[in-house]
Amino acid sequence: MNKYFLLPMLAVLLAACGTTSVAAPAPRAAAAKPGAVTVEVAYLNHPPLRPVLAEVDKLLANYGDHVSVTRYDFDTPEGEAFAKAKGLTGHTPLAIFINSSMQFTLNGRTVKFYSFPQGQGTGMVPDGGWTMQDLQQVLDEATSKSS
Repeated sequence: MNKYFLLPMLAVLLAACGTTSVAAPAPRAAAAKPGAVTVEVAYLNHPPLRPVLAEVDKLLANYGDHVSVTRYDFDTPEGEAFAKAKGLTGHTPLAIFINSSMQFTLNGRTVKFYSFPQGQGTGMVPDGGWTMQDLQQVLDEATSKSS
């Protein structure tokens, strides 16, 4: 095989494996109603986290205008400023704040919406101590109080 053919192919493969961020879609287009629950999602827009973001977006879409969602990509100036303001340091793949809090008590246990949900971590970044069901329970409770 021609070595001049392999070099461009290798360059394309390396470029495809890079950590270039791709804009994540907004959870929904509907405007939030007055008094809606605020949800702030800060994330690394990298391949291992994208399926989790899709799950979070799908869950948030169920709440329609009862939630006001703001997203922060850590790899942007806005995301860096948000992380600094919230005291997030180090390699943080995901942090979810509901009404300015990331930590909640559910059924007598503390749940912090930080890092990957249980069972979805990577070899380099461990799971957090939360599940999508935990997130749904907190959102259910928060939106029922704001209705």
